[in-house]
Amino acid sequence: MLQPWRKLTYLTANSNFFIALKAFLASITLLIPGYVLELSELSVTAVLGIVAAVISEGDDSIKQRMINSLLTLVCFTLSSLLVSQLFPYPLFFLIGSCLFSFSIIILGSLGKRYVSISFATLMIAVYTMLGLSHDAESAVILTTEVEFNPYSLLLIVGAAWYFIISTVLLKVTLYNPIREQLAEIYFSLGSYQQEKSKFFSQTKHDHKTIRHTLSTLNINIVNAMTACRTNIDYHMGSKNLSHELQHLIHLYQEAQELHEKMTSSHFHYDSLKRDLNNDLIINGFEQVLKQLASACTQRGNATLYKQTYAHDHGLTWSLAILKQELLTLEKSVQWQLFGPLKLLLRNLRKADELLINSEPTSEYEFLVMAPRERLSIKQRLGNALHLSSPVFRHAIRLTIGIALGIGIIFVSELHGYWVVLTTLFVLQPSYSATRVKLKQRISGTLMGIIIGATLLYLFPTERSQLFLLAISAFLFFYYLRQNYSRAVTYITLLVLLAFNVLYQQGYAVTMPRIIDTLTGCSIAYLLAKLVLPNWQYKQFPKYLVEAITANQTYFHEIINQYVSGKNNGLPYRVARRKAYVADSYLTASWKDMQVEPSDKRHKLNHVYDISRRNHAMLSALSALGVHRNKMIDTRLQQDLRLVEQMITRALTQTKSTILSPVNDHNFYISELEELLQRYENDDHKHTLLLIQKLKQIAEITEELQIMADEMNLVTETPARI
Repeated sequence: MLQPWRKLTYLTANSNFFIALKAFLASITLLIPGYVLELSELSVTAVLGIVAAVISEGDDSIKQRMINSLLTLVCFTLSSLLVSQLFPYPLFFLIGSCLFSFSIIILGSLGKRYVSISFATLMIAVYTMLGLSHDAESAVILTTEVEFNPYSLLLIVGAAWYFIISTVLLKVTLYNPIREQLAEIYFSLGSYQQEKSKFFSQTKHDHKTIRHTLSTLNINIVNAMTACRTNIDYHMGSKNLSHELQHLIHLYQEAQELHEKMTSSHFHYDSLKRDLNNDLIINGFEQVLKQLASACTQRGNATLYKQTYAHDHGLTWSLAILKQELLTLEKSVQWQLFGPLKLLLRNLRKADELLINSEPTSEYEFLVMAPRERLSIKQRLGNALHLSSPVFRHAIRLTIGIALGIGIIFVSELHGYWVVLTTLFVLQPSYSATRVKLKQRISGTLMGIIIGATLLYLFPTERSQLFLLAISAFLFFYYLRQNYSRAVTYITLLVLLAFNVLYQQGYAVTMPRIIDTLTGCSIAYLLAKLVLPNWQYKQFPKYLVEAITANQTYFHEIINQYVSGKNNGLPYRVARRKAYVADSYLTASWKDMQVEPSDKRHKLNHVYDISRRNHAMLSALSALGVHRNKMIDTRLQQDLRLVEQMITRALTQTKSTILSPVNDHNFYISELEELLQRYENDDHKHTLLLIQKLKQIAEITEELQIMADEMNLVTETPARI
């Protein structure tokens, strides 16, 4: 009996599967009675409401889920009512649709929950248009005022039915979204460590490529951490936190510590093999890094499937052996090389200890969480209602897209509202994201039509088509978050089956569906490219300034702890998190720039070099942070403050150069090196390593300043790749 329950745990732990399962249950419990009572047309219409409801759903506590469900139903009702009332009057319908679309998108600026609700509300509006346009009495509808029509009511009933099922099942999987994001953090940390092991590999690897891959993998870690933190915040309202939630918070904070340790860089890996002629030690580090990557993956699986984590003690044993081997080198290798290797080993042992102790022994083994930054509704709307706001720009583009879609329909006397729906799905806030969605939408639609036409021929009965429709709904939601192209295939199949059941037009809509998809994709592409585009060459300087500012704050908190003593207080953890987030935005900006039009890839190679150096700066800061400890020497404490001031001034100057070119080239490096020379013969080896790392940070600071100068001198000729 235990085995089936364990299998069920594996399935429900996968949010894609569980969401799809809920959608399937909601669909099948409407389709079966509809078929038995010969009311399949009504049940199929309600299934479209289920589709919108699933897309609107977020990850919340039970109380908040109920509030959001009611809010969503209100938005759905207003949307359908507006369309129904204005549909007979083309001009008013066009104006009303544009105003409503713009308003509902701006509503999404209030938070992550409202983005999903606003998008699903627009879907309901388009579904209502589809129902009205295909009504048998459409000729009358277009000339006569209509009340709230039955089609709209069925959409809302379908959505309400899904919300009831989802809320009932929520208690079983209340913290599953947090578990899934936590598991993704550990999986991503494992991938990062696996890639980092290539620095020690005997196989030749381009270290520049490895660093670029690491900075890209860091985006995945930061995104998973941000999503996890958001989900935790949703459940922090109650005074008495459950033991399970406390455990998950403990794991999240452990993952933050591991992230700092794994991203830290202790020396220049390029020169390691040249300076250290010992394959045994190098292979040992490679093996340990791979074992640590595997341990992170195991920790992720244990978190996801609610299992007790069983640590691989082979990692602990390998670290002990590596320590013994490393001690044999202490007298034969210069301290400038041996010291960083020793610190790297110490760092890996601390990571090993974190994983060993990842199962908490009491209910309160987590640090105080930073309070969420809250803005009033007025402030959030105020931030969104200006031209520089990405939400505002997206609202304008999407409103124009909807207007064009409706205009084309009226001018051509067609009822192809799939143009509007395609534009809604494909058009994204950025050009790069729109381009990706466009390719996936076209390929998925074509595949869906081929499969759909085949299935309509093989399964001509209504009963079989209703079953296939429910399966299509399940597969659509299963793939929606992980493979959009496949998801489009199954939603296209669902639509063909629905139209065949509702209007016996399954084959009839195949060619119009292709035309509508291509038209909608074309509109989305042109709008993303021509209407208020956010080209990354304009955004990159802002992201770079934000990254440098975050690094300055992180550096300040690290030095504070070398002066006053180590602690994991909120200021340090918040500064560290913001530095990682800013670095991920910077790298993501460079990645997006690569898929933008060739004439918009200004200074692409230079941007790549800068983003790579910023990640190197963050890695060096992480190494300082990992080994932070109070320095007893009062003079050294004072000099550390001076070093911090000089590096901070240099970084501030770099930011000024980025924002407005200046001619002051004082990098403060010569003054800083003169200061650090006092400690070159210090007997305290930890002090020597600290000075060595500070010199590396100073070098990167100088490189960033030079790159900032060059960025303003580089010609505007776009780079090509």
